[in-house]
Amino acid sequence: MGEISSSQDYQSFRSSIPFKRVVVDGDSKEWTYYDAGPRSVRCPLICLPPASGRADVFFKQILVLSTAGFRVIAVEYPVLWTLREWCEGFRRFLDHLELDKVHLFGASLGGFLAQKFAEFLTINERVHSIILCNSFFDTSVFQMATSSHT
Repeated sequence: MGEISSSQDYQSFRSSIPFKRVVVDGDSKEWTYYDAGPRSVRCPLICLPPASGRADVFFKQILVLSTAGFRVIAVEYPVLWTLREWCEGFRRFLDHLELDKVHLFGASLGGFLAQKFAEFLTINERVHSIILCNSFFDTSVFQMATSSHT
């Protein structure tokens, strides 16, 4: 993020929106996030970054949408080894923020996790909508082959 991190927009973002940390389970796994916009908005947009991204990759969306009256939360999730662990941890994260309904925006891996969270909660209608960007729904395409295809 070399040039971006020195931009005036990014500096404004970092100086005006605090980076928060919370542990939501007994394993001391830390969830970190930016939360901007009116707290009265009870169904915010939650941004889930790609595997190589951090929560601040959404800084422009956070600045613009929060200024327009939307609540935007960009999350960095801890290392969790199964989808079930991630879904349970994310549910506890939303519980901590006292959010009953959310819109999820996921980029790449974040989009995959958003879909899996919605599936995880099929009984509980907590996910109001999902926006996917450059995402996937099946991880079998990432399995390594022992030889190349000709």
